Amino acid sequence: MKFLVISKAKHLVPPEVQFGLMDAINPWLAKFSANIEQVWGFAGIQGGGGILNVNSLDELDAIMASFPMLATSDVEVIPLVDLKASLERAKQAMAAMGK
Repeated sequence: MKFLVISKAKHLVPPEVQFGLMDAINPWLAKFSANIEQVWGFAGIQGGGGILNVNSLDELDAIMASFPMLATSDVEVIPLVDLKASLERAKQAMAAMGK
């Protein structure tokens, strides 16, 4: 199961706190490297995102519960599906509505 995770700072935190949070990201990324397919930062704003690949919602919850910036960020988690399969399901649903 793949999820797009988007994190943006919700408020400014003191620099000494921010430095600690930034230092905590690399160990978190290393700990969950088997689940993280991609990760990036946003240009010009405090935030970033990535794609997590997990076996269950419980695994996703456990990973996100330990995200260092969880308390200081607005985090959005969006489930991802294969585009071709999704388009086919949408076409089938639309066809069923037309009958």
